[in-house]
Amino acid sequence: MTGGAARRVAEARTVAQMLAGPPGKSAADVVARLGALQAQDLSATALAVRARTRGRTADELGLEGPGFVRTWLLRGTLHLVAADDAGWMLALLGPLNRTRGARRRQQLGLDDELCGRAVETLPEALADGPVGRADLIARLASLGVTIDPTGQAPAHLLAYAASTGTICLGPEIGRGKASYRLLNAPAPNFSREEALTRLASRYLAGHRPATPADFAAWSGLPARDAKAAFEGASPPPDAEPANSIRLVGHFDPYLLGYADKTAAVPPKFVDRVRTGGGFVTPTVLVDGVAVATWRQHGSTIAVDPFEPLPNDVQSAVAAEIADIHRFQRRP
Repeated sequence: MTGGAARRVAEARTVAQMLAGPPGKSAADVVARLGALQAQDLSATALAVRARTRGRTADELGLEGPGFVRTWLLRGTLHLVAADDAGWMLALLGPLNRTRGARRRQQLGLDDELCGRAVETLPEALADGPVGRADLIARLASLGVTIDPTGQAPAHLLAYAASTGTICLGPEIGRGKASYRLLNAPAPNFSREEALTRLASRYLAGHRPATPADFAAWSGLPARDAKAAFEGASPPPDAEPANSIRLVGHFDPYLLGYADKTAAVPPKFVDRVRTGGGFVTPTVLVDGVAVATWRQHGSTIAVDPFEPLPNDVQSAVAAEIADIHRFQRRP
């Protein structure tokens, strides 16, 4: 995708993603529009909400509150979704994630019998509320479900349990250190085919224009399922393009949500944004096109342009930096 076509796609996607045009009023608005937010790092999730809302601060978002569920969903990675969506999304994506993780679980000594006993025991282990991973593994051991507490086995066992809808992540008990809690997500009252269509419709609402390949890359669904779901989806009409200059954080949905990312990042600058190991660098977007990366050290934000930025863009970037400081309540 190159030239004028890429620019038109980028502009349209920024409106669908709330990076341009009318902003969301709350984190719930943003999650509802995009369907799910990448959530392995809650500070990055908060920055994704900031770029799509106005006036709120990070501690006002309520991302760990009862309206949201943080668990392993799309592509088997951590996402934040609306609590009302967790049940049907887990019913659709959980079996796929368990199948994909089976080989690694076997290598770690987590056979089906042990995993099943863990799922049955977790309600008792978490009866008193959320606890950290180490404490939860110790509680399981005291109840007869013993695994090596070191290495990767605990993470894979708990991800398996999360895929069944038994648990999800709870409030952080330290910077980047999650707890686990019981999840009581209702089972869906509609078919798998209807769930596929619902997920595709939600994707298109927040990511259009897009293709079945884009949907497959975002969701982690097999290409055949993604194509069938796309055919049954009902996307809203495209909105009018709007101008915007935004600083988005690492793992932002705009930079992750498509198979073909050339509309957002010109090919010659891809290595500046996607630096390896799946990491997506915080990026400056002008009308949906990456023009710089940025990084934060304490209260200092430094911008690294790909090419010299015009004065009006520099002024808008400075305003965005000031807004990030306001959002984080930093001087």
